Amino acid sequence: MTLRRLLLTSMLVSGFAFPAMAEDFTKEQIEAIIHDYILKNPQVLIDSVNNYERDNRSKEEEKAIKLIKENADWLYKNKIHQEAGNPKGKTTIVEFFDYNCGYCKQAVNDMLTLIDEDKDLRLIFVEIPILGDSSVEAAKWALAAGKQDQYLEYHIALMRHKGSINAAQLEDYAKKVGLDVERLKKDMKDPKIQQTLDENLGMARLFGVTGTPAFIVGGDVFIRGYVGVDGMRQAIKDTRVKAATKKD
Repeated sequence: MTLRRLLLTSMLVSGFAFPAMAEDFTKEQIEAIIHDYILKNPQVLIDSVNNYERDNRSKEEEKAIKLIKENADWLYKNKIHQEAGNPKGKTTIVEFFDYNCGYCKQAVNDMLTLIDEDKDLRLIFVEIPILGDSSVEAAKWALAAGKQDQYLEYHIALMRHKGSINAAQLEDYAKKVGLDVERLKKDMKDPKIQQTLDENLGMARLFGVTGTPAFIVGGDVFIRGYVGVDGMRQAIKDTRVKAATKKD
């Protein structure tokens, strides 16, 4: 629906009476009537735009959830993804992130808090390095750390680093968490690492992830952006209520 049609609809709903035989008016005359009406009733324009944007967001969310359900195996049964929390948890959070993303760095403590306080949570990490070459490099190091079963420790170290990260710091953090650095450097050159990142980025685009962080909670709650630990708790509660309702 065009904005012009939305405005006309809003005017009719609000009780505005068009002159008789309004269908005979020219486009210019109708636009003049709309212009005068908006000047006298500016809230109509604000409400119309808000409703239009809300409808578009709702449609985008519906499309995203449909695609998420269609690609559930890739999200939840994919061995390329690293995990934390309870691997058999009934509620799964999928996090899309970048190691140079400031809000992702804030979210790491939220995620750790959630999996610590809720033993029925499973957390899946999906690296989507979108903030430059150093993001790509960090993601490769992290995925290589997973080959030594120390992904989470290294992930936390990188996320708690302030500011963007460089190669020397990536190596330093690897040493600090006890990784075999020489093996890690070799493993990160495995073509499968780059293939994983390419696949992650492609799937993120498919789901409509345009920035980081983004979260899928329970398969039917999609969050774009940082919402804090309380926002995540509410999302977990919402998805569990939906699951219980479906059972009933």
